Amino acid sequence: MSVFTEYVDWVGSQDAQYRTVLPITDAEADDLMAGRLSPHQVGALGDGRRHLKSDWPSGADEPSVYWGSGVFAVHEGF
Repeated sequence: MSVFTEYVDWVGSQDAQYRTVLPITDAEADDLMAGRLSPHQVGALGDGRRHLKSDWPSGADEPSVYWGSGVFAVHEGF
């Protein structure tokens, strides 16, 4: 599963972009597709698992890509 977050930079036009890619099981994918697992709950699936992260904050020349682990936050956009 991939979670993408972008924060609009209304002044500098360099939107911060963040992505987390987490492998999930077929059962977890089924739960997500069926609505038994909300998109906001998927960050909890990271507990005890590695996930690939890409952070590209405003003003950075390139993204930082690294492995993370543990629960991660999923925020609803504005």
